[in-house]
Formats: sequence, structure tokens, C-alpha cells
Amino acid sequence: MEWIPGAISSLFYQFTILLSGFVLLTLLVHTLLFNRRTRRYRSDYHRLKKQEKESRVVLQHRNQLRDRTKSYEQSLTYAQRIQTAMFLTPKQLRAHFPESFIYHRPKEIVSGDFNWARRINGKMLFSVADCTGHGVPGAFMSLIGLEFFRQITVGKGILDPAGILNEMNRQFDIVFGDTEELSLKDGIDLALCAYDYKTLVLEYAGAFNPLYIIRDHEILEIKGDRIIVGPDNGLQRGKFENRRLEIKKDDMLYMFTDGYADQFGGPEGKKYKYRRFRHLLMSIHNMSMAEQQRKLEENMNEWMGSSEDQIDDQTIIGIRPASFSSS
Repeated sequence: MEWIPGAISSLFYQFTILLSGFVLLTLLVHTLLFNRRTRRYRSDYHRLKKQEKESRVVLQHRNQLRDRTKSYEQSLTYAQRIQTAMFLTPKQLRAHFPESFIYHRPKEIVSGDFNWARRINGKMLFSVADCTGHGVPGAFMSLIGLEFFRQITVGKGILDPAGILNEMNRQFDIVFGDTEELSLKDGIDLALCAYDYKTLVLEYAGAFNPLYIIRDHEILEIKGDRIIVGPDNGLQRGKFENRRLEIKKDDMLYMFTDGYADQFGGPEGKKYKYRRFRHLLMSIHNMSMAEQQRKLEENMNEWMGSSEDQIDDQTIIGIRPASFSSS
């Protein structure tokens, strides 16, 4: 067959057109893909830059928070040392009552529970107190309470427990009564005793917190008055009254705050409660003071386990009053 030059020319032209279209299409596809990758790259780049900026801001805030937290912890630790120096220590209590112990387990670094003791004019005064707030507010209130004890007993010479508590309320009214913009809702629940070590007579007054004395395998619960110690917030406040009893040789006395009995734990996650607390004291009261303290610690650790957080400060003081030493 003989090829016709015109047909060849036409086929060549068509092939050229197709090839050119394919090349253009390929270039267009590559251009579109390139632009898409470029936009994606730019988008990723801006997103990464934004994330990097946000990460720097987060890191800066984290470092600021870490430094601030460290500063707060250092301040609280220093405050704890000041508070501990003002509290009654086990060694100081044993100097007066060789058979005694102090179980103290703060919820936080500083505590709203505090204890106090002073020997003055033939009497041994001692107290366990619970500021209704814990942490920093409770710690401030504890220092106020300690200072009031000092002023009233040493400065004013008031030595009977009810008189001391009545005077504390008067001092709270003097200090905070004219401060209209400050409304203090926290108070102090406490038990306060005055032991005449010559006559062996114990006087007790309390604000909500009772006193336990184990005698002849029975617990004597001496209840305090349901009167708040603290700023007057319009609540009806009466006068505290003393309870008196003669101490016998083997009497074991316990003063405490509500943190131990109110702690959640056990297999059902319930409160420990006072019934169980009294049973525990009955089971340990004939042990040595060190053994009693150890049993209280072990029992609470077992009760809380690893699943429960401590909800409040815990303080228990045990004293055998007849062991008083005048040396």
C-alpha cells in the first residue's frame, strides 16, 4: 500500500497534539500537586510554629507554677518549724508526766490541731485543741490560741479551765469585734485540764471535745459544753463550767481531736467513729505509752489503707496523771 503524504502529516499533527496535551496535563497535575504540597507544608509549618509558641507559653507557665509551688512549700515548711517549736513536744510532756505520749498526724504541712501544757502555782495545765479549719487558716488560729493561753494563765493568773475558756472568748471579742470587714467563721474545739498534783484533783472544761478516763476497765466520758471558742458570729454563747474528779492511781486519761474518729477507711470506706475508737483505747490502755502510740499509728494506717486520703488533722494525747513528776 502506498502511504499518502497528507495522511502522514495529519497523523503526525494529531500525535503532536495528543503528546502536547499529555505533557500539559502532566505539568498541570504536577503543578497542582506541588501547590497542594506547598500549601500543606505552609499550613503544617504555621501549625507547628503555633504549637511551638503555645508549647513555649505552656512551658513558661509550668515553670512559673513550679517555682511558685516550690516557694509556697518552702514557706510552709518554715512555718511548720515555727509551729512545731511552739507546740508541746512529747519530751516536754514526759518531763511532767513520765507515762504519757502524743500521737500527732497533720493532714497538711501545717496543722490546725495544737496542744499545750504549763506548770504554774501548784497546778499542771494541759490541753488538746482543734481549730475548725486545717492547713494555713487552722495554723494561724492555733498560734492565736497558744498566745491566748499564755496571756490568760501567765499574764492574768487565771488557772481554772472554765475561767480560761471564758476569758479566751472575751479576748476574741476584743481582738476581732471591731473588724467589720473581717468575718471569721473558724473557732476552736478543745479540752482543757488543770491537775492539782498535791490533792490529785482534776478540773476539766471543754468546748465540744470530751475527756476520756479509763478506770477499772471502764471508760468515763466527761463531756464539755456545746459552746464555741472563737469570734462571736452572732451565736448564743454561754459560760463554761468546770467538772471536777479525784484521780486514782491507775487512771489513764485521753484527750483528742475528731480527726481520728472521723477518718474514712475500712472495707466499706466508712468513718472510724467513736464507738470503735473507745474500743481501741480499752484494748491498749494497759500497754506502755510507746506501745499505745505505735498501736494507734498502725491501726490508722491499716484503716486508711492505700485508697483513702487523710481528711483532717489527728491528735491524741495519753496521760497517766498519777505518774506526775515534780522534779
